[in-house]
Amino acid sequence: MIHDRTFRGAAALGLASLFLLIAPPALADDDDDSSEQRRIEEMVIYGERVESTVSDTSIAITAMDEDFLRDMGMQGPNEMVNFIPATTRTDWDIKIRGIGRNFRGLGGDPGVGTYYNGIYSPDFGIAATEGGLYDIRRIEVLRGPQGTLYGRNSIGGVVNYVTNQPNHEGFEANVRAVLGEYGTNEWFGLVSGPVTENFAYRLTGVKRIRGPAVDGHAGSEDIQDVNDQNFALILEWTPADSMTFNLRVNDRRAYSKNNFGNGGHGIAGEGPCIGQHPITSDSQCDPRYRVSRDTNYYATGFRAVGQDWVDKYGDLADDPRGAVGWIHPTTGETFYGAYNRPGVDDFSVRWPFMPSQNYRSASVATYDIGGADAPDIVGLTTGDNREEFDHQQASLVWDWDINDRVSIKYLGSYNSFAYWFNRDNSFSDSHVSDIDDTVIEQVESYSHELRVFWELGDRFTATSGVYQFWESRDQWYGIRERGGQGRARNAAIYGPEGWDTWLLDSLAVVGWIFPPCIGETTHGSGAGGDLNFGDATRNYGAYCGDPGKPYSQSWKTGDTGALYEHRNLVDNENLAFYTQGDLRLTDTLSVTLGVRYSKDWRDAKEQRGGYSEIEVFNKPWLPWAISTACALNPDRCPENPLSFFAPGVTPLAALNVAMGAATFTGDPDFPIAPVCNLEAYACDRPLRLRGVPIGWGHRTLGTYKQDGDVTWRVNFNWEPTPDMLVYLGATAGYRAGGFNLGNSDGRIELDTDGDGATDTRAIGQYGDENLIAYELGYKGTHLDGTLQLNIAVYYYDYENYQTNVSTWESEGGDFALPNITLPGGGGLEAPAGRGPVDTTKNIDQANNKGFEVDATYLATDNFTIGGNYSFTESTFNTAFTFFNENDPRYPREILGGDVNQDPCTLPAEIRSLYCIEIDGEDLTGIPKHKATLWAAYTWNRPSGSWTWYNSIAYTGDYATTPFHRPWDLVPERERWDMRLTYREATGRWSASAFVDNVLDKTYIRHSDMENRRTGYGANWPQRVVALYPRYWGVEFEYSMGAYR
Repeated sequence: MIHDRTFRGAAALGLASLFLLIAPPALADDDDDSSEQRRIEEMVIYGERVESTVSDTSIAITAMDEDFLRDMGMQGPNEMVNFIPATTRTDWDIKIRGIGRNFRGLGGDPGVGTYYNGIYSPDFGIAATEGGLYDIRRIEVLRGPQGTLYGRNSIGGVVNYVTNQPNHEGFEANVRAVLGEYGTNEWFGLVSGPVTENFAYRLTGVKRIRGPAVDGHAGSEDIQDVNDQNFALILEWTPADSMTFNLRVNDRRAYSKNNFGNGGHGIAGEGPCIGQHPITSDSQCDPRYRVSRDTNYYATGFRAVGQDWVDKYGDLADDPRGAVGWIHPTTGETFYGAYNRPGVDDFSVRWPFMPSQNYRSASVATYDIGGADAPDIVGLTTGDNREEFDHQQASLVWDWDINDRVSIKYLGSYNSFAYWFNRDNSFSDSHVSDIDDTVIEQVESYSHELRVFWELGDRFTATSGVYQFWESRDQWYGIRERGGQGRARNAAIYGPEGWDTWLLDSLAVVGWIFPPCIGETTHGSGAGGDLNFGDATRNYGAYCGDPGKPYSQSWKTGDTGALYEHRNLVDNENLAFYTQGDLRLTDTLSVTLGVRYSKDWRDAKEQRGGYSEIEVFNKPWLPWAISTACALNPDRCPENPLSFFAPGVTPLAALNVAMGAATFTGDPDFPIAPVCNLEAYACDRPLRLRGVPIGWGHRTLGTYKQDGDVTWRVNFNWEPTPDMLVYLGATAGYRAGGFNLGNSDGRIELDTDGDGATDTRAIGQYGDENLIAYELGYKGTHLDGTLQLNIAVYYYDYENYQTNVSTWESEGGDFALPNITLPGGGGLEAPAGRGPVDTTKNIDQANNKGFEVDATYLATDNFTIGGNYSFTESTFNTAFTFFNENDPRYPREILGGDVNQDPCTLPAEIRSLYCIEIDGEDLTGIPKHKATLWAAYTWNRPSGSWTWYNSIAYTGDYATTPFHRPWDLVPERERWDMRLTYREATGRWSASAFVDNVLDKTYIRHSDMENRRTGYGANWPQRVVALYPRYWGVEFEYSMGAYR
């Protein structure tokens, strides 16, 4: 379970803090005899690329300085988002006002741009976690489209991390240590000072060690630890008063036992949802069927059965051979379904056609994290979770003030990082199936930006710039079955001992000559060389195993068992020109005008391949072909040819007998028995659960080039007093289109010469996303400088909104079958499609509107209170349909019958279940309500000061998919953090005690039913991602020289 170690002082500290917050004035009167009233200090920022303050900037912006970051205990994005209105965390990035990544794939752009010292960073996770946010001068978060002042256009907003710079005046140093729960041992240090009159340096180092926060279940290893180090050096040279050169380099390495991108995650429940409709909550599901974990089935999925089966075998809750009855929500009719029989039923067995990792596992049977509202997360793995990160970066900034009216700035950057991970996704320690996914990725990028700041007269100032960015990503990704009795590791044997080609010889009876093995020269991760990536050939052949390739980052001997593997390479390039100027019309009224021209290019190469099985439920001739081959080879055939026509023998059952994986039982209900125990670790001839095992692969090219896009900004600014600003503006933003490499349905086939035959394959594309954002805002300082208030109201109008959707795949696109004529006429059917598959599309229209307010109030000289609130309402605004296929309330293979076509074309009673109209539905990942309240009270004493810090953050509920099923919903949550700090009177040293998540509520930030992230072996599993559990510790800090 997540560590539930009690912190005995938590309750007492909480009561004390509440007392201090309720009664600060009385205490303040005793301790502060200063007659000068405090005023809010304006923070100098570069949010609009020129020096200004938050109150002077006519855009919604949140700025957090170094003191605030330390006082609130922020070390990463999960804490940071609590203090930013309308901002939430995803697995990979953040969303601002609902704009972020709706999918993760190579070949696209994030919705929120991340900058480090004003230089674009290609990955949010790097800047957001570097050094535990140590020695960060401030973080600036701009909400709304950016581009007319920022080098890289960002449709949703910008997060800029600004570090402290070298001290030219004198020596300074600082050391900080954090010790606490989970064996936390973190050290931070810096040293800075002048080398000569014009040359200074700043060196920082961070080493963070924290033990696992999630306990392993049933002897499984503990996970979610931290082992991260970073070193950064800044050198600054000022050869003249008007010129500065700033060089920064850093090196970072991290290694941990984590599930990359998942956090602490678990399965909250699985199985059919049986209940009275409408079912809008998991609690309405009958707990006899919707359980924590189900260990009773080997083959995933259900098959339709009739009343006679129910009469014979009874209820599924009482007998795994029994059935469960779903009630059709429209007609009220009852439809029965039973577990698929291993090696017999294959229609509803889904890719990758491996057994369930749950099967008869004692560890899985005792796995129970409770409901999704407050799960008690545990880890259950085979000890394979590993994550490694290696990052180097260098940047050069050159400033030159040519004269009082013209200055220039050059910003150059080189960035390189590599990461490796192995995620154990199965939530099981069983070898019946052990499906992980692995990544090796290398990213390299550079950017150049030249900005000119210029003035015309006394009323017009402007910034003009040119920006160029290039990035190369090379990703090797695999979904690997390291268990499964060797199905994906070992070569398939297509017959019993003495006739190991029986199945292939049977296919030859109908003229289907099976191709030989297919290796990495035609698919997979091998080097591309001079091979034709545009060739539309979809290769397949006999499966000859995957022994794996050794590489230095593997945590096993080689990387074997590739069910799916790709090697994707993509180059991204952006070129932009921009200008933004401010024209002062009167002493109180000004207008801001900006324009940007931007052009994006992408070139991609994709190699993909792996293991699959050609389905046989649609091949009723197969038992005849196998029987015929048997009759033609009586000396090698171990079975009676007539046995293949016995009652209950399906094409898949016949195939498994022909492959030597099973023998006939004579029982029409369970017509075969496996030759190997289903729980055996190894088996030469394991049951196949879908059909004929094959290897497949192909290569594909993609090129994305746009004509260029123009965005703009118009903003009117009114300053009725020096302490107030009212602004009204419209800003156009865009996000370039591209590819979603690795997506299941991301390729197209073309006939380029008009002869009617496909001759070229290309990577599918999605188009640009466009947005016009309207915003009305107010910023003011009141009550003699003790109250700062910022308000914004906005409306976003999207065109071509980018998101992942489920579309209908009727025909498989990974490989092609031969054109032959079968006995009785007709030919081989094309490989069956996967039904609904994910693909990236542009939705015509969507809108987003909201309201934000944040405030800071100096209630007394000792008491400060602040907070923010945001309301966001976002909806699709166009006719579009999604396919709700994966729903335990009404599985399509049971209630929908043989739904093998677009459900939106079927009769109303079927269409209503699976064809979801999204017009008016909420966009995903966006809570309507979000708020944070924080307070600090200082008690001054001659020796130093004591300060209590408290923050309470609330995030409303939201959905993670457009289906809005009960298992896609993230419930509302709140979090309380507090800290007590003592600062010695001279400012040399300080000490703190803190508790994060005081009430130890393990709320979730994500919920889904994605098969890939649960090992593919469960029926309708709900996966939840939990936030960090309660965490307490102490912090010590000592400063030397000029550092305070």
